[in-house]
Amino acid sequence: MMKVMTGTGVAQLIAMVATLYVTHRVAPAEWGIYAAIMAVAQFVIPVAALRYDMAIVLPRDDGEAKRIFRLATLINAVMSVLAMIVMIPVGGLLANALGAPQARWWMLAVGPIIFTFAELAIVNYWANRRKRFGVIGTNAVWNQSVTAGGRIVAAFAGLGGFGQLAATLLGEVAALGNFRHRLGKDLKSIPESQVPLRTLLRRYLKMPLLTAPNAIVDALRLQGINLSIGLYFSRATLGTFNMAWSLMQVPASVINSAMSQVFFQRLSVTDAGRMFKSVRSSVVRSAIIGIVPFAALYFLIPPVLPWLMGDAYAMSARIAVALVPWLYVNFITSPISNMFIVTRNNGVALAFASVYAAVPLAYLAMTHHDIVKTMYVMSLIMAGLLVCYIGLALVVARRFDTRPRPAGADGTGDAEGTTEESAGEPSWESAGESARNLRD
Repeated sequence: MMKVMTGTGVAQLIAMVATLYVTHRVAPAEWGIYAAIMAVAQFVIPVAALRYDMAIVLPRDDGEAKRIFRLATLINAVMSVLAMIVMIPVGGLLANALGAPQARWWMLAVGPIIFTFAELAIVNYWANRRKRFGVIGTNAVWNQSVTAGGRIVAAFAGLGGFGQLAATLLGEVAALGNFRHRLGKDLKSIPESQVPLRTLLRRYLKMPLLTAPNAIVDALRLQGINLSIGLYFSRATLGTFNMAWSLMQVPASVINSAMSQVFFQRLSVTDAGRMFKSVRSSVVRSAIIGIVPFAALYFLIPPVLPWLMGDAYAMSARIAVALVPWLYVNFITSPISNMFIVTRNNGVALAFASVYAAVPLAYLAMTHHDIVKTMYVMSLIMAGLLVCYIGLALVVARRFDTRPRPAGADGTGDAEGTTEESAGEPSWESAGESARNLRD
């Protein structure tokens, strides 16, 4: 976790420095165009591989995992091309709605953006499977270094939001190239399984069926908020909000990215009887770790951020303060979100995600006069919903620990999970087995 955390921390620091420079060179309305195009791409990115990328960590055989890698890449390529085709008519409508008709053809950039971002996620899952966490961390630094350099050059050249878009794409391409250099030999050394792709599509069908709906709902929430602000308020307001959101993600993602990736791998091999303890420990640990940085943000943002960002983005500081309660509780819940996947409670997660998405979008549709006041209220509402999510996760973990294993099931759990106290008692299903059964 420290390997990923260190790389992510340095990467986010680089990104923050570049972003603060951009605020002095790129107007909020221009940044709003960039945010709108990225929001459209982010609708598709989480499901560009139909969640088959997550299946890379499930097979016991590396050859089969490599075959899934190929399958996920193929699906990603098809989805990216389809998204670009769809944006030919839709891009013009959205650009006009945002008052930026000049952005129409730039909307086609969603295709390459979707492919590079999703492909980077696919490779990350391979690195996660192989426990190459150091590679994940260092690649994050390389990604943000190239992106930051591109952002600064584009801002200095006065290329506006389109220049920022090109810089982001350049960083993703560079990160993919670095991953190929660092992991290429490892990937080539493993003989690829010859299982037909259509067989893998069926074998891991539960990945798109059970996890894709959650990803789609989350994308609708996150990107729907961005686009709603752009449509209900203005393109400039979207720029100030997106800038505040981007900067506020830095302290959370420094630790959270590492905890989420490592905790997902850990959960997948956690035996029943220990899930509740693992989830509770994660919640407590994240809550303690987040107190100091988020409290510091709440009190330091008002005097410091306006000075760093310049007058054009002064409102971003007020929005950033309003987001603190929401982002703090989100920081606590992020590492445990994958627990619903490995315990096969995707339906519970989807029900919550639907409510969690509908509430802010409905609120923005009804209240869009004062952006700062709107963000304060929405932040408190979302924090409250996430507290309910923590309680729900603990209930699901407790149920998983006490659930008897189906009769006749073959035990494949971790041998270390068997103790003298459990001898003679009914056997239990491990989360590792639960995750692997997604393919059965």
